[in-house]
Amino acid sequence: MNKNTIENRTVFTENSVVIGGCGTVGSLIARVLKQHGFNVTVSDLVTDTSLKDVFVKEGINLDLGQHSPKVLADADLVILTPSLRNNQKVLDLISKNSNARMISIEDILKMFKVNKPVIGITGTNGKTTTTAITKNILKISGLEIPEHHLNIQGNTEYIPSMQARLNGDVAVVEIGTFGRSNEIYETATNSNVNIGVITNISHDHLEKGFDFDQYISCKKEILNVADTIVLNADDPYVSNFSNEIKHNNIIFFGVENVLINSDSFDEKRKCPICSKPLKYGKYYLGHMGQYSCSCSFKRPKLDVKACDVNHDSFKLVIGSDEAKVKLNKPGICNVYNALAAASSAFALNIKFKYIIEGIESFKGVPGRFQKINDNPRIIMDFAHNPAGVKASIQAINYENYDRLIVINTIASESGETGDKDIAAILNNADVVIPASYAARIASKIITKEVILTEASKEKSIKTGTLGATEKQIIESLQKAMNIYKENDIILIIGEGGFKYAEKVLSKTII
Repeated sequence: MNKNTIENRTVFTENSVVIGGCGTVGSLIARVLKQHGFNVTVSDLVTDTSLKDVFVKEGINLDLGQHSPKVLADADLVILTPSLRNNQKVLDLISKNSNARMISIEDILKMFKVNKPVIGITGTNGKTTTTAITKNILKISGLEIPEHHLNIQGNTEYIPSMQARLNGDVAVVEIGTFGRSNEIYETATNSNVNIGVITNISHDHLEKGFDFDQYISCKKEILNVADTIVLNADDPYVSNFSNEIKHNNIIFFGVENVLINSDSFDEKRKCPICSKPLKYGKYYLGHMGQYSCSCSFKRPKLDVKACDVNHDSFKLVIGSDEAKVKLNKPGICNVYNALAAASSAFALNIKFKYIIEGIESFKGVPGRFQKINDNPRIIMDFAHNPAGVKASIQAINYENYDRLIVINTIASESGETGDKDIAAILNNADVVIPASYAARIASKIITKEVILTEASKEKSIKTGTLGATEKQIIESLQKAMNIYKENDIILIIGEGGFKYAEKVLSKTII
């Protein structure tokens, strides 16, 4: 391998070609190689990519719409993305046109070690928003944070580990799961996570015989990797991890008191120690609150806490530091997201003033309680499981409105059980319009007004939580517009709404 050393940094001079480099993992491989001194060309059959500006800015060459024989012939190194490693047609093309050495993503992980602190954020809900707030705090403090620039929801497998290898001072990576044993452990290990954060744990990803205990075990895996642990003290399953896995450096965050009256959607939990029903002194959201058990298990003492919580503000207290924080996005769920982010920054010894400024200047994440139209008032939320829907409805209740019209685009990852749980929560709305086939079937248990569409009769192919098609979104929005009155709110929940609603609104509805 040709290499030179410049200012104590190894620079590789080989021409490398990343086959399939416009994909999620491929783009990160290309960027990691380039940032470590390689001459990089992305070769892909697609003719355009949303990452084009990123590639051009970072000096990565593009070979789009083909795999050019000349590019392959000039290559010293060829990297196949994981999805193409067994593609015989591509392998034959490389063999015919190139004598280059071939390496895999596993080789990339071995070649380049993570050289910075890494915050790994996992949990059921709030991962994306917590990740974004944490990045905002760190950027305001003057640190450079590597971004993957991918238009994706959730990060699994190789994405976090490659993102951690991009240039920057601190990496903040979101770690999701498909529910496979050791998946989070391997991802956290490959990402070299130093600070592990668990936002909360509720029922999700429970299809195909995958039970809740297995799901809890998956989330717990990050604790076997991180040196510092950040745990939601108000979640009994999360806080109990401190008893199961002994750590010397644990930061607990939680809510101390709430000044407003709002529906917390109380949800009971059994004690993780003795399985007796927990006693709750206060519920804040779902199963999160102040709890205790006769066996002596109870909510731990808070290190980072929110006091005097209002619908869009709270007092943040960390040790002797305290200050009132104003949120741009309301809701108890966003208080928890801010607390998790503040705890991560605290673990890195970020100054308190930057933590406050980072939370207050955070404008939100696209698709998370996002207002997409003023008149009529339409809010879109990516909520796709029961806990997420509860959080969205609770946040809506802070708004002034006459009727809440909910368009449900969800097909739960927990299958029919999850769909029914979501339908039951939607009894808190005034009108429900099921957009997806799964939502239509589950709507039979809704006691409030339900408006059915013809399109929802069509059983679309479910991918993850994407249950509704563009056609189903169009008809559902039309139905909502037909009944909308001044001072109503239309809430669109689910991945289908996130993917299609804004496009549909801009073209056909308003």
